[in-house]
Amino acid sequence: MSRALELARKGRYGAHPNPMVGAVIVKNGKIIGEGAHLRFGGPHAEINALKACSAPADGASLYVTMEPCSTCGKTPPCTGAVLKAGIKSVFIGAPDPGPANGGKAAALLRRAGLRVKTGVMKKECEALNPAFTKFMRTGLPYVTLKIAQSLDGKIADAQGRSRWISSPRARQEGHKLRAEADAVLAGIGTVLADDPLLNVRGLKLRRQPWVIALDSTLRVPRGARIFQNERVLVATTRRASVTAMKKFSKHVRVLVLPAEKGRVSLPALLKALGGLGISHILVEGGGRVLGSFISEGLADRFICFVSPLLIGGTESRNSMVWSDALNAARKELGIKADIVSIGRAGPDLMLELKF
Repeated sequence: MSRALELARKGRYGAHPNPMVGAVIVKNGKIIGEGAHLRFGGPHAEINALKACSAPADGASLYVTMEPCSTCGKTPPCTGAVLKAGIKSVFIGAPDPGPANGGKAAALLRRAGLRVKTGVMKKECEALNPAFTKFMRTGLPYVTLKIAQSLDGKIADAQGRSRWISSPRARQEGHKLRAEADAVLAGIGTVLADDPLLNVRGLKLRRQPWVIALDSTLRVPRGARIFQNERVLVATTRRASVTAMKKFSKHVRVLVLPAEKGRVSLPALLKALGGLGISHILVEGGGRVLGSFISEGLADRFICFVSPLLIGGTESRNSMVWSDALNAARKELGIKADIVSIGRAGPDLMLELKF
């Protein structure tokens, strides 16, 4: 199962919104086949492992990090292929998180006479796919926040200068985070100030993530660089004019959503994105957008790059912004998060936190 976990991570940038899954086939104490789910719409890990077998798989054991699929989707169900191959024992790490399918494959295989053991390295296997698990259980996308800030918590000085707070290595890690997500999101303030592309660079991908701009009144100019991407979504409200909506080309999708305090309702946005099959979004800014996701309890994970840089100033821009009234209404100071890991990205600290 440890080897299956290693294999599963090969699908880090290509499998989503499907889960990362690894599979190993063992016969007479030796590995005869192994595989991973490498790309969305492609063969699942079990199928790739069976295809890679160096000997007939009849009588062999299958180790797989997630319960095999038992229904037809983009590919035929893996349970059928396992039965056809003559596998006799199946060791499963994590159950299928979908309420309709969880335990279904294990039961089917048992009825067919196979020995099935579940929960093998369950904690490690479940940790592979938090976005897929949340999406299957709630229909809502997993929300990762990412920010690069100075040591004193600033993302720009009073003039709006922010390049470069983070190091080249930290920016490289940021592109990896984009590649893991189905969509990359930024607020209109960031789009107007920085004119970012918000795409993945430096990695080979079969498809780029969606690029999403939050823009309650459709101020984004036609020439903004985000429109160089193939899949662009602009989330707005009824405050935007119909004329403004017509300025976009056909490859730009406009979502008109309810407003809260004059801004796009984030709960409504997440529900709409889930309906489009977007299971994981990376939120990159700015401070008010990130602050809204955190203060409204909508963030799942927070990646913070901290540069050994001090910006100071009285009008510099803070990395996290929400109303002082929200703080005043709380009995305790601030919003607490759990530290998952502390690492380095060049000279910068890279912190991973969960809420």
